[in-house]
Amino acid sequence: MRGFDRAADIYDQTRGFPPGVGQRVAESLVNFVGLTPDDRALEIGIGTGRIGKPLAAILGSNHHLVGIDLSRRMMDQLTATAPPGVRPPALVEADALSIPFPARTFRAIVVVHVLHLIREWETLLAEVSRVRALGGMFVGGWNDHPPESSAERIGQKFREIAAARGVPIKRQGLAGFAELAPHIPGARAQTVVAAEWTVERAPSLALQSIAERHFSSSWMIPDDIFPAVLADVQAWAQSEWRDLDCAIAESRQFKWMKIEW
Repeated sequence: MRGFDRAADIYDQTRGFPPGVGQRVAESLVNFVGLTPDDRALEIGIGTGRIGKPLAAILGSNHHLVGIDLSRRMMDQLTATAPPGVRPPALVEADALSIPFPARTFRAIVVVHVLHLIREWETLLAEVSRVRALGGMFVGGWNDHPPESSAERIGQKFREIAAARGVPIKRQGLAGFAELAPHIPGARAQTVVAAEWTVERAPSLALQSIAERHFSSSWMIPDDIFPAVLADVQAWAQSEWRDLDCAIAESRQFKWMKIEW
């Protein structure tokens, strides 16, 4: 099983947008970049199409969208869940470190929640520079969760407890898309808030995601150590929240940054 194959069946349930938010995020991308159906655009790590499907719907059947991903199962989910009447992006099983397209192909290269997984990010940047058309741009997107949100607090404690038990969860790549700009000579970066919304989320949901190992950070912990780490996190959470099943209103944002050079 490769990479995110193990998450394909639950990815949309654990990372998906609330109804209507995906449409707003995609509309923001179109306006921010000035994307038209005639523009060739590539999404690196397209996965189940959280961005690609609403973007294809907005641009229409004549779009020139392409997505690459290491996980065929993730892309199979995209195809299976594409809305009726929407032509999905063209999908290619490929490595972002060796993008299988000629130089100067794409006006926009998009990446969302991928850079932290790629250790050889300099190679990725070189490949993006190679396939970027003259005047094109590199665009990154991310969910912005307040540090005081239950999921962020529980995730941070999970990492602390894992490290205390001798298994530090180390990020393979960059912390965020914004870290790329200083490594691109002449880069001009601009950021926009694509969407804002509020969720009602109980702390128990974050604990469930850890227990069921929905996220890649939990995959780094050996099976023989994981139960003890989980038990410690659960005990800490119980001491922090009286009722772990009580939903808490929390704010969310999705942001885009474009880098031109």
